[in-house]
Amino acid sequence: MRRFPIEWLIVAICAAGLIAGWRIYGAGEMGRFAPAYHAQRAPSRLYARLVITYPKPPIDREQYEMWDNEGVSTFQYVISGTQGHVITVKAPSARVYDVSFFFGRLVQDGVWELDNKAPLPDAAERYAVYVRQAADYKQGDRLVTFTNPHYWATKTTHEYQIDLSKGVPSDFTHIASTQAADPRYEQIVKDFRDFGPDVFRRNVAAAQQQIRRSGG
Repeated sequence: MRRFPIEWLIVAICAAGLIAGWRIYGAGEMGRFAPAYHAQRAPSRLYARLVITYPKPPIDREQYEMWDNEGVSTFQYVISGTQGHVITVKAPSARVYDVSFFFGRLVQDGVWELDNKAPLPDAAERYAVYVRQAADYKQGDRLVTFTNPHYWATKTTHEYQIDLSKGVPSDFTHIASTQAADPRYEQIVKDFRDFGPDVFRRNVAAAQQQIRRSGG
């Protein structure tokens, strides 16, 4: 009678143990880390822009732009005068966190919740804020235009709501509702104005001063 080699038995037991261990532990770990691996491979692109246009000289237009593509950031500021002078302040592309932190601040300050505001009669500048985000296989963008951000940050407004299904109201004084001042417009503009390292902001201030000195 032939004896079954003990070495083969040991190999068979080890193999069975490895298979069982993989099914219990390995597969579980892969399932646990799969979402993180999926998110890590997801594209990440951020873009933010503020454009300010002026009705009177010497400044015609200011534009802040910030990009972050897969962790590589670029940002720039462009100012143009009414006489045709244009100055661009641009930071070289680098793997830094300036734009990603800035975009997070915009989100925290409510950039996605802003609504368009009709120009006010005494509006001096017009603002256009545009943001675009692609992250975790999702994407979205938003463009908002408004004037006088300080006005919206400090003044209450009144809204009128009429439900015609109940007939035409005889007294309009009782259908007005008050809407609180909204500081988000002014805060978003301030976020753009305050963006960047010290050297970038100093160069932006120097460009603004130069346009004013040249008369546009």
